[in-house]
Amino acid sequence: MAVKKNRKKKTSAKSSWSRPLRIAGWTIAVCITASAIMLAWRLPALLPPDPAQVAVPAQPERSSSQSTAPTAPHTAVPAAVPSRAPGNASEQLETEPSVVYEERLEDFESKIRAVDGAILQAVTAQGGSAQTLRHRAIEERHFKGQEFYYQNLTIALPGEAFSFLAELQENLRSLPNTALQVLNANPRDVEISIQGQPTHHLFLPLPHEPAPVPKAVAKPKLVIIIDDLGENVAVARRLAALPFPVSFSVLPYTTKARDVARIARQHTRELLLHLPCEPEGYPKRANSGPGTLRTSMSPAVLEQTLVDNLARLPDVDGVNNHMGSRLTANPQAMRIVLAHLHGRGKFFVDSMTTPKSCVQSVSTALGMPYIRRHIFLDNTPKEADILLQLKKAQTLALKNGLAIAIGHPYPATLAALETWAKQRHADLTVCRIQDIR
Repeated sequence: MAVKKNRKKKTSAKSSWSRPLRIAGWTIAVCITASAIMLAWRLPALLPPDPAQVAVPAQPERSSSQSTAPTAPHTAVPAAVPSRAPGNASEQLETEPSVVYEERLEDFESKIRAVDGAILQAVTAQGGSAQTLRHRAIEERHFKGQEFYYQNLTIALPGEAFSFLAELQENLRSLPNTALQVLNANPRDVEISIQGQPTHHLFLPLPHEPAPVPKAVAKPKLVIIIDDLGENVAVARRLAALPFPVSFSVLPYTTKARDVARIARQHTRELLLHLPCEPEGYPKRANSGPGTLRTSMSPAVLEQTLVDNLARLPDVDGVNNHMGSRLTANPQAMRIVLAHLHGRGKFFVDSMTTPKSCVQSVSTALGMPYIRRHIFLDNTPKEADILLQLKKAQTLALKNGLAIAIGHPYPATLAALETWAKQRHADLTVCRIQDIR
């Protein structure tokens, strides 16, 4: 019995020290296992990558015609929209949203209008307005085959001339190849040039000096045509309510073309068909819309397309081209168009959307009067800028006896016409095309 008791004591002693040993062993095993797992997880990051297993980021699908150039992240890319003429003889619509196509031409005339805007901006910064500028004279000149109007302006500033010139110089810095030069060592007599070609002569009289008044020819006339009508009846009514007649030029395939034509007739306004004609870059870069006359058409199809356009507005007095920088430069196509119009007793106004227009030579050959646009009013659709273009058109009419201006149904154009109605020269008659033939 005594022996058995000793064995129990030995077993009890062994249990007392083996339990902590087992716990320590399990703890060490767990730590080693955890370390192995962590090493396995971190090892790929610590070793150089296997070229065969490097993942290539997924690339978005692109069409074969799409550019492969990288796009900056989070950069919004505007959807492609057919462009007009801003410029430019440019053409673009805001008031009538369903007609969004217009032709934009970056010609010398558009650069001159940019300088016009820079001058007006400097005048406004000095507390003046479009009324501060007066055209003493306008002279037709040519630069690299393009016609433009050299402007002789008097600017009666309410403030100091030097601060105006500093402001103007700063504005001109943003326009490429544009320079300001003092004439005759007189800081109040300056000239602006574009690409070395003088375009603007500015005279800044002293406050006590009366501004010279340009001499007017007898019975000067100005025609104002508003293009791109046919989608907004309210705009047509507002134009008809002006205290002088503007000519309505209506796109044939617009939704309210007949309604707008009816308003024109109710108010004895002249009515033109704004004929869709093929522009350069048609149809991707500029889209003249349904009913477009194209140079690729056969003579029979071209004439029939013209007939179809006229059938949508059979009561028109005449026609002017919507876009058409390619068509109006094509003598064969224009001979078909003008001969048909001449045979029906309709006049044609060359909107001059290209300096390469052949309309004058073809009209002369057909014995048809040549009528052309001189001024675009609203390539910059801001009221002050449009007022300046109206003053330019007015001065041209006072000098030459006639000027034809084209605008569009922008809110700013309508506002400018309403303002100009109170400011226009008393000797100037605003009339229809039919009144000048």
